[in-house]
Amino acid sequence: MEHVKIDFQRMQADYFLKYDYKFDETALAMLYILKKEQEANFGLQNSALYKAIDKIEDSQRTLALDREHPRWQAFSYGLGRFGLPLLLAICFVAIFYMIHLSNQQHKIIDTAKLRWYENFYQSNIENRETRAMKEYLRANPIPE
Repeated sequence: MEHVKIDFQRMQADYFLKYDYKFDETALAMLYILKKEQEANFGLQNSALYKAIDKIEDSQRTLALDREHPRWQAFSYGLGRFGLPLLLAICFVAIFYMIHLSNQQHKIIDTAKLRWYENFYQSNIENRETRAMKEYLRANPIPE
């Protein structure tokens, strides 16, 4: 280590105010040396720790194995980043397409019923006999 001039009076005053104990110069020199060594060690440890933290934060996947749900973890790793959202999107598209087809079917049925009622009304206007209406209903049943 290089020769460093230590301000013993300031250190003694600081420690006396902090711990209410008066240290001699030997104890203060030892405390100064230990403090500098610990600061150097903490600096090295913190730099290694920050590197590890940056590596973990940059990682896209977790580093630990999920012991409670290993199959689910393997499933999510197999799907990758976009697999599950893609699967959900396909399900939603299928559901909305089935709803759309159902609405189209209802529209077709509704138009067929409207045409039937229109024809029935026209035939009733032309011929008001109950026998003719019964024959028309037998020939053209109500669409369902």
